[in-house]
Amino acid sequence: MPQARAGRHESGQAIVVMVGAILLSIALVATIVDGGNVLAQQRVTQNGVDATSEAGAVMLAERLAGAAAPSGGWDLNIAARLAQTAAANHITVEAAYYTDICGIPLKADGTGAINADRTENLAAALQVGNASHVLPGGTATAPDCPNRMVGPVAGVLVSGRKDVAAYVAGAIGITSFRVNTRATAVAGYLQGYCDSSEGHHCAVVPVAIPVDVVTCGAGDDVVPGSNPWPWNQVVVVPLCKANPGNVGWLDWTPPGGGASELVCSIVNTNNPTITLPAWLNVPSTGNVNGGGACVDAVTGVSYSGVEGAMRKYNGQVILIPQFDLTCRVKNGDPDPDSTQPAVNMAPNYGCPYAPGGGNGQNIWYRMPSFAFFQLCDPLLPECGGRQGAYMQGSNAAECNSGGGTSCLIGKFMDIMATGTVGAGVGSGTGNKAVGVQLIK
Repeated sequence: MPQARAGRHESGQAIVVMVGAILLSIALVATIVDGGNVLAQQRVTQNGVDATSEAGAVMLAERLAGAAAPSGGWDLNIAARLAQTAAANHITVEAAYYTDICGIPLKADGTGAINADRTENLAAALQVGNASHVLPGGTATAPDCPNRMVGPVAGVLVSGRKDVAAYVAGAIGITSFRVNTRATAVAGYLQGYCDSSEGHHCAVVPVAIPVDVVTCGAGDDVVPGSNPWPWNQVVVVPLCKANPGNVGWLDWTPPGGGASELVCSIVNTNNPTITLPAWLNVPSTGNVNGGGACVDAVTGVSYSGVEGAMRKYNGQVILIPQFDLTCRVKNGDPDPDSTQPAVNMAPNYGCPYAPGGGNGQNIWYRMPSFAFFQLCDPLLPECGGRQGAYMQGSNAAECNSGGGTSCLIGKFMDIMATGTVGAGVGSGTGNKAVGVQLIK
């Protein structure tokens, strides 16, 4: 009898061990099968949340580009767009918040929803789809990302989830797994890139045009405007005398050469790599006479002077940088800083001093964007028999915009639409490329 009791005792222990082994086997299989599925769904969920945040940022990009507010207002429509995109990606939005272009959550008054230690304070952040259906307010303009100085509303932070059904783990009472993730997308001005080695598409003519309309006033001084150049219509871009804010001729290799390099730099475009925004040196502004002759390396045709060189492109679309700020440096000062974030940081934007000033000679211009500009040709009906360039200072009939006697004539056709997005500081948005970027 003692032996029978011992056998039953050992049999009971075997059952416990066997049950434990089965449970362990199920857990291991669940780890492999369900764990692998959860990892796969993590990526799917992240893609869905990315797409949802970008959908909100796209609507903010429309607002930045000057689109009229939709019926019901921006917040209501952004919330609806998030819900629509989330549903299409089979995810649930737990919360969504407005941010600036740095990805910093914003309060209703436009200040940063951040703690003293610079961490996020989402409890204080304004949510998308808020009760008042408003966007963050305030008067912020240019952000300073490293120092957590916020800019205006420019992005959407989305926190989302997806519940993933369990396969094997259901045998041990685990019916689903929750996958949580988040993403932030922002809208801003596209920061372009071009190098003449990239071909005709990135052959930049060494002339800079303001982002806003200018005219020539009394004494041929430039008169700045506040509206962007109109698109797809013939305009006169006047070349007033040398003073800040005027059309300027660029020196790709400062400080040597300057204006003497212009003719060949126009005929055989030789711009270096330019990643906008950037500060570029302007050795001379306005009317540039003479300059010698240069032979086209491809056709063998010789072009004389800046006017003749520019007329090589009559009827063609040329790529030109546009500027929104000037910087005057003194002897011994460092050049303006074109690195990020300096070139986008208020108040100097990389200039050693406050931007502005100077007499137009040997100053630096900040370039936030490229534009495609079609020069006129006498054969184009809309040009009224006019050439694309008048540089000799004796063409008031063709160029007069108040006092101008030299000018470029043509149409703004398109914008450079490549690169990352940045805040930009120009006064107009009409001729800047607006884009959306996923930042985190």
